Amino acid sequence: MLWEKKKTQQLHFFVSIGSGLNQIPLIVEAKKLKFNVIGVDYNTAAPGFYSCDLKIQESIENRDVLYKKLRELLIDGEISGIMTKSYGQAIVTTSYLAEKFNIPFLPYAISHCFINKKKMKSVFRENGIATPQIIPLSAKTKLEKLPKEGYPVIVKPNSGHAKFNVRLARNETELHDFLSAQNNPEDYVLEKFIQGDEIIVIGLVHNKKYHLVEITDKKTNFPPYFIDIMHIAPSRYDHCAGKINAIGQAVAEAFSITNSPLIMEFVIDKDEEPYLIEAVPEFGGEFIPDILIPASTGYNIIREAIKSMTRKSFNPPPSTRKNQTAVVVRYITGEKGILASCNPDGPGKENGTIFSRIFKEIGSPVNDPVTNLDRVGVVVVAARTAGEAVALSEKAAGNFNIRIKP
Repeated sequence: MLWEKKKTQQLHFFVSIGSGLNQIPLIVEAKKLKFNVIGVDYNTAAPGFYSCDLKIQESIENRDVLYKKLRELLIDGEISGIMTKSYGQAIVTTSYLAEKFNIPFLPYAISHCFINKKKMKSVFRENGIATPQIIPLSAKTKLEKLPKEGYPVIVKPNSGHAKFNVRLARNETELHDFLSAQNNPEDYVLEKFIQGDEIIVIGLVHNKKYHLVEITDKKTNFPPYFIDIMHIAPSRYDHCAGKINAIGQAVAEAFSITNSPLIMEFVIDKDEEPYLIEAVPEFGGEFIPDILIPASTGYNIIREAIKSMTRKSFNPPPSTRKNQTAVVVRYITGEKGILASCNPDGPGKENGTIFSRIFKEIGSPVNDPVTNLDRVGVVVVAARTAGEAVALSEKAAGNFNIRIKP
């Protein structure tokens, strides 16, 4: 008698590039969609590893090594999706591996533009996308020859994140003083300052078509620094959704994005014209994709992004932009010193609080707010109106009872 060998069910893998705390929402959603998740991280104690089925302990920048290790795991399965909830090199690695495994994302050759502001702005200009003017710096740049009417300018690293070393220079003296303190001024660019309001736009590209998900108003601390302090939904610029959606589509086409989340940062001038500051094929941080968007719109952007890339049944965001709830993400900052005490459960679930977290441990140093990494904690509040949510978020933040010793 011949026995028929039972066919082994093929496994469908989802790869998370990075397995830190911020990756957990991505890993959890992939698990809910019945994928076997492979987590990648150099840190053996990465908290996201505990939710993964398989783990690869490796730097995310070792792309060829990662490709080889992933190939070795695919005896009884296939990789259906590769994503990250991080930024910078994580996006480059995701595009590299996605291309290797024939997964729709964006071309590896163009992925480097998203970590080089000069290249990014060049693509914007070549495709007619309005963006603040960039002035590259070099050893030959003569600051005294810059037009006086060109000030103020924003000076920022050509490659960077978390608003590190981003500041406003009101005149030649302020710009010279800042650049003189840097080892290599050529690592910086000058961006023409446009007076206006800043917004963050979160969307998805599915099969090369852009879908706008949410617009939030962004509040920063006072110049010369630009630390994100608050994100508010619904935005006062929701009526500009049609114009912004067209820009999102232009970005998707300019960078040949097939399937990906897409976050864009704009400044809106006095004539309500949007100028694109940056656009990146990622979810973005600030607790916008995992907390704010589900609470304000009811749309699970992380789940739908995974479904889009893995060719599952994708549900686009509602075509009519009617926020069900006003939501505010408020960050807490402090002055230079030591965190002496705080109540990590301070806001609780009162005053509309739906999420809160303290970033620092008791006894750790606290700095004046110069970069996003200097923030002490966050609270997310939901209410009927944006004004009410802002007021409640201030009260909730106070309930942390943070005490800082000089």
